[in-house]
Amino acid sequence: MLFALSAMAQSPCTSSSLQSDSCNLLNPKNKDFADFMETRIKNDYQIQFVKHGPKYYLKIIVKNDLGFGRKGSLLLSLSNKKQIYVKSIDLNIIDKNSGYFILPLNDNNYLETIKDFGLSSILFKEKAEFVIPKNDSEHIKKTAACFFDVVKEHIKPPVNKF
Repeated sequence: MLFALSAMAQSPCTSSSLQSDSCNLLNPKNKDFADFMETRIKNDYQIQFVKHGPKYYLKIIVKNDLGFGRKGSLLLSLSNKKQIYVKSIDLNIIDKNSGYFILPLNDNNYLETIKDFGLSSILFKEKAEFVIPKNDSEHIKKTAACFFDVVKEHIKPPVNKF
């Protein structure tokens, strides 16, 4: 019985691992109350996995001006093995020193892919690139895995239509 209790205590990923706060999501001018897990990486960037009602998001907060307030393509490289490409996305402004991307995680495999491969670089508008160090990529993988463990029962995988 003692072994079973110690094994249960080693599972760090629970819904209590989520932080609650108000944050900007789809509209940069409005703050929404949401639950999230985050990891900070090089240059004080933040990678957040956000739960807002039945919706899940990846929020990437950047501090370098990759094109604040602009719209363009976004390429996320995942450990140089896989990529997530978004044809058109806004780099929303938080303040004069930071902005954020928001990607939906429902109805796609983005969360599982990041959980498996991490994140190695962010390329906005095919020219502004931010390279993520390997140890930060590992932290992102761990946070994604923890978030996945908490939400896996509620996130819907894409449906293949034949």
